[in-house]
Amino acid sequence: MSIENQLKDIEQDVINLRRWFHMHPEVSFNEENTSKKIQEELDKIGIPYESNFQNSLRPNEKEYSIIATIEGMLSSNKKLGIRADFDGLPIKEETGLPFCSINEGIMHACGHDAHAAMLLGVAKILWNNKDKIAGTVKLLFQAAEEVGGESGVKPIIDELETTGGIDNVIGIHIWSAIPSGQIVLKNETIFAGCGSIKYLITGKGGHGARPDLVHDPIKAGCDLVNNLSRIPSNFYNVLDNSVVAICQFESGSLGNIFPTTAKLRGGFRYFTPGGEVDLRNAIRRVAQATELLHNVKIEVIENAEEEGLTPIYNTPELIEPARKLIENIDGLELSPQNTPISASDNFCKLIDKYPGFYAILGAAKPDEEIYPQHNSKFDINEKVLIKGCEFLVKYALNYFL
Repeated sequence: MSIENQLKDIEQDVINLRRWFHMHPEVSFNEENTSKKIQEELDKIGIPYESNFQNSLRPNEKEYSIIATIEGMLSSNKKLGIRADFDGLPIKEETGLPFCSINEGIMHACGHDAHAAMLLGVAKILWNNKDKIAGTVKLLFQAAEEVGGESGVKPIIDELETTGGIDNVIGIHIWSAIPSGQIVLKNETIFAGCGSIKYLITGKGGHGARPDLVHDPIKAGCDLVNNLSRIPSNFYNVLDNSVVAICQFESGSLGNIFPTTAKLRGGFRYFTPGGEVDLRNAIRRVAQATELLHNVKIEVIENAEEEGLTPIYNTPELIEPARKLIENIDGLELSPQNTPISASDNFCKLIDKYPGFYAILGAAKPDEEIYPQHNSKFDINEKVLIKGCEFLVKYALNYFL
């Protein structure tokens, strides 16, 4: 039976898996049931796998990632990794879907339900075509992508290193704002690097009737937000698109009390390697200037969450055969988009170690309003899932030729 017909046979299975994952989302480091479901599906197929890894960066957290291994029947030392994440987000779902999240305050708003379902579909097809594989395929089901930093992917990297590593790694990310059936296969940078920002402003509180007697952390914080917004155009390389954003501002307890402290949290994005250093230097300078103006103390808490993420770099030598492959996949075409996406992903930690690429699969629902990733009404066109499977399957099979 042709690969196309094999894929057609499992199309509804992949959709059903996506819906199960969508109904049962779990946030990072809590994906116990999701991991069990993936393992159950691998058991049905008969693919061996390893789990229960140790997380050296978060030794007190439970670890739910899985690495499944398909050994080809043809002789070769080549090893290819295919990665999919499967954690959800702390967002209350408002899609109204019949398979809406049953876990209050948690939803799959970034497409990780689709990623896990597609990789399970890929697993079944590749397992049934082991006789065409000259080497080893590692299926990397990764927990805890949304936490950022390296901790979510570290257990997979450590396990790969102790078992001989891989030569290359690929992945695919669903994207609701790109037309269905289009796939972005961009050379070089595809996702942004990022880092976190956390400020603690300490001033002098007092009565709301006497602003002249206080050192107001709220006004200092407002100025800080405005000044940070000037960094991309005035204090950083304008040829490298960048974002500096404060998304959380906490201060005060009552309408007639100037508080003593304010806390601000946010992040930054960039595309050029090394950009993190320049942005962090600018962020510190803005804090120092604002501190002097408002007579407050501003503490810049470095790496407030974890180590930042580098940009995801697609290796041109691996992207080119992927682009040619699209010509032979009905219902899939290359996207005209040639600009990187300002989101970040800890897949970068894998691709920094093992050359590869990240493909972006368009999944906009036709004739419906588009809701972006991380929106409470985020949804995708499920018809593209099998095309994502087909792309990954055919790339893997061609990789070993």
